[in-house]
Amino acid sequence: MKAFIRELQERALAGGTISFGEATRLVAIEDAATGDLLLNAAHEITKRFRPSQPDLCSLINAKSYLCSEDCGFCSQSSRFNTGVKRYPLLSPGEVLRAAKQCEADHIQSFCVVTSGETLNDAEFEQILETFRRLSAATNLRLDGSLGNLTAEQIRKLKEAGMRRFNHNLQCSREFYPRIVTTHSYDERKETLNFLKENGVEICSGGIFGMGETREDRVKFAFELKDYALHCLPINILNPRPGTPLQDQAPIDPFEIVKTVAIFRFIHPQANIKLAGGRELNLGVYFQEKSLRGGANGLVVGGYLTTGGSPLAEDRAMLEHAGFAAHNVEKTCCMERTAIRTPS
Repeated sequence: MKAFIRELQERALAGGTISFGEATRLVAIEDAATGDLLLNAAHEITKRFRPSQPDLCSLINAKSYLCSEDCGFCSQSSRFNTGVKRYPLLSPGEVLRAAKQCEADHIQSFCVVTSGETLNDAEFEQILETFRRLSAATNLRLDGSLGNLTAEQIRKLKEAGMRRFNHNLQCSREFYPRIVTTHSYDERKETLNFLKENGVEICSGGIFGMGETREDRVKFAFELKDYALHCLPINILNPRPGTPLQDQAPIDPFEIVKTVAIFRFIHPQANIKLAGGRELNLGVYFQEKSLRGGANGLVVGGYLTTGGSPLAEDRAMLEHAGFAAHNVEKTCCMERTAIRTPS
């Protein structure tokens, strides 16, 4: 297995990637020593294609708990009684105030997120105005996560200043009907295709630990290969009370870290970020292992409806994992910034 891992590493470093069969062979690794060889190889690929600065994100939950879809993992579905705070789309001024606070704390990227599978016409016009104001009044890199959109809507958002769009596939095509029934996998991929066709940077990832198999996770990684991802966030299920997955058993941390490393072989040039559920499922030890084994970024401070690690802990963890300390400090946000759900 050591020679096999080295062969795949050299191929990736030369600009190639691995096959589905090779990835399934890697995901079958069980022992920690071979797993460490895999992580070390993934880290070499990360160092070749990504800079030493960590890729970090901040989010604002701009429209909360107003989604009619039935995604079984989501606390913002109005079909489930989750107790999450509910509010309509925030005004451009409210979002701008949060963005300016992020900029004051040296945040480089700011993502506007809305619950719901799509925006109505009035909401979309309001979002356009929000991005225009953010673009005019800040120097932030502006991202959106706004559900399914048409090609024309994507074009307008790009003109308004949006540079990257998050649209998670969540899991493999085969597993998807077990967690969502109100929209199809092809609908999700249609928006990704529109983004690709219109030259918008694509951020797309998913969730580990929803009951899927190892093979499902590998299939999911290959579903994303068509999109030349700029960003690939890895969430680990944090079972939310009131959702259909509230009693889902946690996934083994070693399985998570190993799979993130395999994602690096499949997506050598993407920014792979540990996102929601990382603190609960990995702790500091396994997060650091993943940051030395394929991951090169974090979502910091919180996740739409749940909190995150204290900034000081994330900063220390990133520095200990070998990321450039001065960039860690300048890119992270304070806990009072837009990453939190607005009050």
